[in-house]
Amino acid sequence: MSKLLDGKKIASEITQELKAEVEQLREAGVVPTLANIGYKPDARSLSYIKMKAPQAASIGVDYTYYDLSNKSQQDCLSFIAGLAQDKSIHGIIVQMPIHDWYDPQMLLNIIPVEKDVDGLSDQSLLNLQNNEAKILPATPLAILELLKRSDVELQDKTVTLVGQGKLVGLPLSFILRNMGIKVLTADATTVNLAELTRQADVIVSATGQPNLITAKHISQGCVVVDAGIVEVNGKPKGDVEYESVKDIASMISPVPGGVGPVTVSMLLSNVVTVAKDSL
Repeated sequence: MSKLLDGKKIASEITQELKAEVEQLREAGVVPTLANIGYKPDARSLSYIKMKAPQAASIGVDYTYYDLSNKSQQDCLSFIAGLAQDKSIHGIIVQMPIHDWYDPQMLLNIIPVEKDVDGLSDQSLLNLQNNEAKILPATPLAILELLKRSDVELQDKTVTLVGQGKLVGLPLSFILRNMGIKVLTADATTVNLAELTRQADVIVSATGQPNLITAKHISQGCVVVDAGIVEVNGKPKGDVEYESVKDIASMISPVPGGVGPVTVSMLLSNVVTVAKDSL
């Protein structure tokens, strides 16, 4: 039976550490502040928006959600540009996915790299690729923290990343390669997927394809991080077929309760880092 990579427990540990840092910042007159932008959010986006508020409040980070659904696209761009100039705001995120917008990347690219705590702008991604990023994207950072705090060593190991999206797979591949880690990449359509995953000491899957990763994809003792999530019959479902994998993998992250809680914690950690840099 696999050991769980317990995201809820690790997120709680990070929260306690951040609370102490925020108290020191507030004593120094700095209030870490996060602005979350929404534009016609769907139910999934709304759940993510609501998830952040209590965690931010629990550590003393000011969190404001701005619903720009009724604004014109030009007004949205101008609004975010204004937040970018506001020195009291340390982090800005645009809640993805965004629908009914001709080019959502335009919104992300207005966020200056020093406030891009999700790391989704083109410049942030380029800095990451060139090993020049000062802030690492929240979800890849959460995966690394989940592994680190679970005593999973990556040096001299092979990591297979399934899914090459800008939120998880692509930035994580840059980070790992910058660390000198051997990385194999694939996606849900890769023909020889099992061949690539069975070479891995660690598999990270983030495709949003339920039950994509099964027992045939796992070598004995592999560590499996399930960073994919989609709603199936009203319940969250990951990329990994848990029941068939649990007795082969040495460790596995659950969905929900794995990467997700740590991602919110690392997003807030990035906000605190920016606030500290402002001193």
